[in-house]
Amino acid sequence: MTLIQREDLENRRVRLTIAIDREAWQASLGRMYQQNKAFFPVEGYAPGAAPREALEAAYGQDVLYQEAVNDTFPAALVEAIQSQQLQIAGTPALEVGTIGPEGYTFHATVELYPEVKLGAYKGLRAPRENVELSDDDVTAALEEYRRAHLREIPQERAAMGDEVTLDFEGFVDGVAFAGGKGENYPLVLGSGTFIPGFEEQLAGISVGQQRDVHVTFPQAYVPELAGKDAVFQVTARQILRRELPELDDAFAVSQGFDDIAQLRRQVMADALAVKEAQAQGAYSDALIQQVLAGMEVKIPDSMVENQLQGILGELERQLAAQGMELQAYLEAAGLQMDDLRQHARETALQGARYELAMTEIARLEGIEITDEELEQEYRRISGQAGMDLTQLRQQLPEPRLRHDMKLARARALVVESAAQN
Repeated sequence: MTLIQREDLENRRVRLTIAIDREAWQASLGRMYQQNKAFFPVEGYAPGAAPREALEAAYGQDVLYQEAVNDTFPAALVEAIQSQQLQIAGTPALEVGTIGPEGYTFHATVELYPEVKLGAYKGLRAPRENVELSDDDVTAALEEYRRAHLREIPQERAAMGDEVTLDFEGFVDGVAFAGGKGENYPLVLGSGTFIPGFEEQLAGISVGQQRDVHVTFPQAYVPELAGKDAVFQVTARQILRRELPELDDAFAVSQGFDDIAQLRRQVMADALAVKEAQAQGAYSDALIQQVLAGMEVKIPDSMVENQLQGILGELERQLAAQGMELQAYLEAAGLQMDDLRQHARETALQGARYELAMTEIARLEGIEITDEELEQEYRRISGQAGMDLTQLRQQLPEPRLRHDMKLARARALVVESAAQN
């Protein structure tokens, strides 16, 4: 990557002209050839067997250019932005300039963080709750511990409230439909997870038994199934009934404690730690809100949009982990995408204000993250998430993690310099 030119434009925008040299360009074209050759049939060659020269002769020399541009520009853009120490507010606008076998140039117009004028951020005051456990807190904590350690008792026949692990396949007019099949699916009868009427018809089913379940899809469902009658062929694989354990010495020993008194002390200590963390969180938030309230800034729409995309992306990931798509979630909630965006916009705006404030504090205080500190944080996250370091670096690039650590340091400075009321 070579930064050819930087142009400072009006309204806090910068236009960068960046070049990708021949060596990097040809290496990328080679990678894109290997990844895409199977999609370009060439007469006289088996699928995917045509050499690159033959493929380019058949489809044109620029056949792989778009893929190679997509492969090379992100890292080059990040490097150029870092070299100029730019804090960008939104997604850059990109435009490819000259392009050919020797490489290419592209232009990136970026919007910079707005100017921020902070009020006081040191020596702030806020009330902090004095934490202690009440009798009700202790009772609630013990009950929560019991619910988290339910006894699992296998059953031969299912009743409402039992968890049935089942295989199923759905049919409309005798034809299986997409998304209507599952294997080893755990379903708690009475949870309301499935279509109305489905779970009730499984009451009384035995392990290994097959049963046809007849349902009608709600009108507010995906269009291709809304209002239609369906039959699910269901087989019960396992039935479990979960019951609360007795809080006695036998249960405590099964959990690794000497007796119920030791278990009780540990549960109380954990509950107190939770209340302490909640009190500290509320105290910290109150201080940060003072910083945000005293800040003067005009937040660009692009920065709010960036935050909004992050919120929606996180929601999609959470739904995917639960086996649900965003569109299905919206339909179930009776929402349109515009409704969801509007609901999340205030959160996005507050997120942008927070990032700007902490970034400005980090700048004023000269907060920097050393390479050693960065590596320690990567190792900490890797161990906590059980993720390979290489994979983690791909998902969380160094500039992003370094920036997040600066924000965390700035927040800690606000809290540590404050005085409790």
